[in-house]
Amino acid sequence: MLKRVSWFAVAAMATAGFSANVQADAGHIWSQGGELLVQTSFFTRHYSKDPDHNENQRLINLEWTFAETDNVNVQRPSGGDWRDDIRWLVGAGTFKNSFDQRSTYIYGGGRYNYYDTETTRAYAKVTAGLLHGYRGEYRDKIPMNRFGVAPAILPAFGVEHHRVNLEMIPFGTAGVMFNIGYVFR
Repeated sequence: MLKRVSWFAVAAMATAGFSANVQADAGHIWSQGGELLVQTSFFTRHYSKDPDHNENQRLINLEWTFAETDNVNVQRPSGGDWRDDIRWLVGAGTFKNSFDQRSTYIYGGGRYNYYDTETTRAYAKVTAGLLHGYRGEYRDKIPMNRFGVAPAILPAFGVEHHRVNLEMIPFGTAGVMFNIGYVFR
């Protein structure tokens, strides 16, 4: 069931993201100024050697970053600060997990651009969501996976140059994955 829901979520995000340029209604969730990131993994390394580990994730990830909003309703004692610059996002990805099982991650999170010019951005991102796909003898390889779905929190660090995106994602104490993607605006 979760597999069908995750594919539906990915399809819905793709459809809505590509139609964002057609619908420029500022009150709509897919308003102008949002961005669709399409990614795949190109390098993965586990910190510990295990013959069962898969180093080729075959990731397909879609991520929607919402348009920047004016946080005038947020009253801070010291005025505006870095928290006002966080861009909110949602996403879904499908990949082969460390044990070569098809898995799905559905998430939400925030991204903070700490370097931002007209052509280049560097950012830090944190996502939190649900991870499905660790089954059978590998079910207990991730914490809290009692019912086949576990919570996950993943940090990421990335650079975007002329819409080409490179991102590094450490996944807990298990390893690190590098992704490449393209941003549709």
